[in-house]
Amino acid sequence: MQQVNFQMRGMRRGSILGPLLLIVAGVVFFLLEIGRINAARFWALYGRWWPLLLVVAGVVLLAEWAFDQYQLRDPQRTPYRRPIGGGIVLLLLIFGAVGVIGRHLAAGELWNNGGWHFDSGMAEELLGEKHESDQSLDLALAPGGSLAVVSPHGNGSVTITGTSDDGLVHIAIHKQFYVQSDTEIDIKTQLLTPQVSYNGSTLNLRMRPRDGDIADLTITVPAATATSVNTSHGDIHIASIKAPVWVTANHGDIELSAISGAATARVNNDGSSITAHSLDGGIAIQGDGQELTLADIVGPVTISGDFFGATHLAHINGAIHFHTSRAEFQAERLDGEAEIGPNPDLTVDQAVGPLVMNTKNHNVRLDRIAGDVSVSDRNGSIDLTAAPPTGTINLEDSNGSVSLIVPERAGFSVQASTTNGQIETGFPLSTQGGENHKSVNGVVGSGGPLVRITTSNGDILLRKGAVQPLSTTPAATPILTLAPVRPDHARRIVKGKDEGR
Repeated sequence: MQQVNFQMRGMRRGSILGPLLLIVAGVVFFLLEIGRINAARFWALYGRWWPLLLVVAGVVLLAEWAFDQYQLRDPQRTPYRRPIGGGIVLLLLIFGAVGVIGRHLAAGELWNNGGWHFDSGMAEELLGEKHESDQSLDLALAPGGSLAVVSPHGNGSVTITGTSDDGLVHIAIHKQFYVQSDTEIDIKTQLLTPQVSYNGSTLNLRMRPRDGDIADLTITVPAATATSVNTSHGDIHIASIKAPVWVTANHGDIELSAISGAATARVNNDGSSITAHSLDGGIAIQGDGQELTLADIVGPVTISGDFFGATHLAHINGAIHFHTSRAEFQAERLDGEAEIGPNPDLTVDQAVGPLVMNTKNHNVRLDRIAGDVSVSDRNGSIDLTAAPPTGTINLEDSNGSVSLIVPERAGFSVQASTTNGQIETGFPLSTQGGENHKSVNGVVGSGGPLVRITTSNGDILLRKGAVQPLSTTPAATPILTLAPVRPDHARRIVKGKDEGR
């Protein structure tokens, strides 16, 4: 019997699945610790796609079984088997539990205000009966007073408009909740009534919904009411306010329109988005979110944090500061549009410098940019059309081609060099260097600002075109006429640019 046990042990072979899971987990957690992976984004993706881990584990085990069957064809080899050990099963169970927890973490359902938060409303919704009711309140507000709405644990949207013409604050509350007995209806109805208090000239509204309860607020205030809103779960809509606005949505979208005062917005969930248009006091945006859409804004625009979707900017009459892990973008004014997103192309149309763009793994396209321009890119191309008045231009690239079009009557000095690429200009400038490194240095026209272009593994194309200057009003459709380039050289440059991308 002992000999049989020894023989059975000799036929066992460990599966590669356990060590493979540990290696992958170790690499992922190491990247999380050093900040190379965004934690919020990782838990959101892992919480959604973790079942694929079971599919991969099954494929690995199936591949090992097929390999063992193939080995059995050789009579000289000793047959062996690979039992699934308890350690592998335990690892899969742990990864599955972490995936479920991560999904709820990403949705903000288990972690709230620094502590674990289990949603008891799930059971009430499953076992209880749904009830809905409406309530309205009319509250006094001192002239020039402010409004503060706080819903630290509740669910529900907040909509505020500055259309009250009688000096009062009008509140409409739509309540939705689940109960298991009639005695709970009055209790929950009262809990979903906002707590009202005054602190000087500030009217405070505090919501107290329980898990699973929803209280949607629709509020009208005098137009000159400074407004502050902080919600846990729910969207925020604010319009027609002629005073400063502060908004925080921990799990929800933000929409601002027709705001005359300075606006401050923050989102704390990578699925949330911010939309703002027709603002006259600028806007400052912080946090982690998905998409940003800003249009028709007068005043400074500041964006910092991580936004994983597309950022669309249009008609910004003020300084722009965009800083995320994906790109840095600054401009003095944006008459046209800018698109900064996860797609390969980052585009800016009709802007006034000083313009700064720092990014990598993207193709940068800048059309009709006036003033100073500085662009740094890696693993992507740079295409710039400069509009008069032309300022200092500095374009630095690595593993990408650079194309620059300057106004046909512009005067400037040139310093351009490339490694493993070609240089083509539409100006009487001579190219120097050997096969692997080429450079161009000289003065165009009467001289002027410095144009400096450097790249590696890419071509440089410098030519002139008839470019209209930007107007003081939002830019019209651009008109551009290019100076001719010899067909054979054009084909070579285009081919090199495609390869650089």
